[in-house]
Amino acid sequence: AAMLSVTISGPSQSKQFEHPHGPLEFGRGPQREVRRVTLEDPYASRDHIRVEELPSGRVRIENLSTSKAVPLGEGPALATGTSCVFSLPVRLTIGRTLVTLGRDDPGPDPEAASLLTISAPVRGGLSVRDARPLESLGEVPPPEMLAQWLERVIALQHSAAGGPEFHGHAARALVELVGLDVGMVLLCQDGTWSVAAAHAVDDKCDLRYSRTLIAKIVADRRTFYQDPGLIGDHAMSLRGIDAVVASPVFGVRDEVAGALYGSRRFRGRGPVAIRPLQAQVVQLLAAAVGANQARTTAIRTRVQFEQFFSPELVHELERNPTLLEGRSQEVTILASDLRGFTRLSERLGAETTCRVVRDMMERLSERIVEQGGAIVDYAGDGILAMWNAPVAQEDHAVRACRAALAMQSELPGLNARWQSVVGDPLRLGIGLNTGPALVGNTGSSRKLKYGPHGHTVNLASRVQDATKKLGVPVLVSPATQERVAGTFLTQLAGTVELAGVQAPVTLHQLLGEGKATAH
Repeated sequence: AAMLSVTISGPSQSKQFEHPHGPLEFGRGPQREVRRVTLEDPYASRDHIRVEELPSGRVRIENLSTSKAVPLGEGPALATGTSCVFSLPVRLTIGRTLVTLGRDDPGPDPEAASLLTISAPVRGGLSVRDARPLESLGEVPPPEMLAQWLERVIALQHSAAGGPEFHGHAARALVELVGLDVGMVLLCQDGTWSVAAAHAVDDKCDLRYSRTLIAKIVADRRTFYQDPGLIGDHAMSLRGIDAVVASPVFGVRDEVAGALYGSRRFRGRGPVAIRPLQAQVVQLLAAAVGANQARTTAIRTRVQFEQFFSPELVHELERNPTLLEGRSQEVTILASDLRGFTRLSERLGAETTCRVVRDMMERLSERIVEQGGAIVDYAGDGILAMWNAPVAQEDHAVRACRAALAMQSELPGLNARWQSVVGDPLRLGIGLNTGPALVGNTGSSRKLKYGPHGHTVNLASRVQDATKKLGVPVLVSPATQERVAGTFLTQLAGTVELAGVQAPVTLHQLLGEGKATAH
């Protein structure tokens, strides 16, 4: 059955995919209950439009934005808070991104009797006894052609993965190396397949693909290719059937994350069938694409993780990336603030201020990471950190308190180094709070934005604010105090009203590790 075809073209984003059914939202915000296309466009609203397919090839488009009308290709713009029904195709503009909605008929399905396969793709190591000579795969190319194939595969594997140029190289290789008329790189995200790149010998080629064949390679996890001669050349010529080949691309978790798909059209003369060795080369290209993308993803992920997490956490997250998925979790939050940052920056100027703050942040961050904390964010003169997520830590409140005391212990060394430049001693306020929060990655594949959300985070920030009012360096909330009372020496600091909190809150000053609580 035909599906809704979606094409997105923007300054930082270009993609094409089919949406099978149900409403579809567009905006900068994260995924919600309705499937979301996250737009990499700063001029788009967090929630911009919702599209719902209707019978008879029509769609209802609702403008979710509270401030921006949605320009249409033809006719007046769709005002905020309104919806309208349109016939397909329809073009609309979201921020600086052009979105085209249309109907896409599926490509022709190959006859099952004409499909053949080769040995399953190798995932992991390959033992010597598994190796097969090229002669057993069909027609053997001359040595110079085989060398050219291998050189192209190696070059593809060593090129920069992940972007349109990389996928374009892979699609072109299907045409130029294998001798196909069309080469396509298909990617699968959240169960939806899209064309990442396509290359054809001319503009008369059919760029559609068989969803049935894609479903087959996903189910069987192996390469399939077609010899239309098995159903008769005469029948093939009458029906205009192409010979096709498709090979799975495996992701970092051994899932089918994409496919290389190629076709060769019937020309009325010459062989059209895909040969076993040609299918093997397509599978080799697919393996190179998968290995390159997996390696690039792993490197990008490790670099992102190492910015925020301890080496132990990085190792655990590489082993189980699903830990970053959204969930409700009890956490301990640390919020810190450099006193007098505004006056400091005005007096020292941008360059010197950046040097001082960078040195300070590096030392303080090391103390947090040493205690297994996750650095959520830097806010110029402050740090927001978290414990007990993404990996469970039974003693998370104790770890956070130890980090807070270690951060304060860095101040004498920082002042010895910078006081001649700064003038006044550097002072730090830290607030800690424990409670439930919604934690997860609300960023994108380009930039990690992992952290907590909710009242627990806001209260930690308010507790930090109270260190100024009460004149103490480290304060803990009642929830944190309850969890560390037997481990740390604390002292009642006072009961204060905090912004955004209905009832006054009793706060304790954190003094150091000890068995008793001072009053």
